[in-house]
Amino acid sequence: MNGLAATRVAAMARSVWKGPFADPLVPFKVSPPPPRSMILPEWVGTTIAVHNGKSYLGVTVGEEMIGHRLGEFAPTRQPTIHKAVLARNKAAAAAAAAARRRKAAS
Repeated sequence: MNGLAATRVAAMARSVWKGPFADPLVPFKVSPPPPRSMILPEWVGTTIAVHNGKSYLGVTVGEEMIGHRLGEFAPTRQPTIHKAVLARNKAAAAAAAAARRRKAAS
């Protein structure tokens, strides 16, 4: 599928006459809405618990979030820290500390 067709399919995921999906059967007070729910204007300013697959994360809804899905704001993966990068950062921190000690001693 080329880029234009992929964009067109993504833009036409739900027909306009159906309106945005927000689970009406689950009241806010009982349980949080599912991550596939679209953020509605009535939710602006509220904090919603969104499940990321492991735990619930508090997401405070802002104006710029309207029309997006709740699941977009609950990251499911942690960034990987590679050993080489960790060793390089550790060496740089040790060099900076040694420089501070030399400067303080002189």
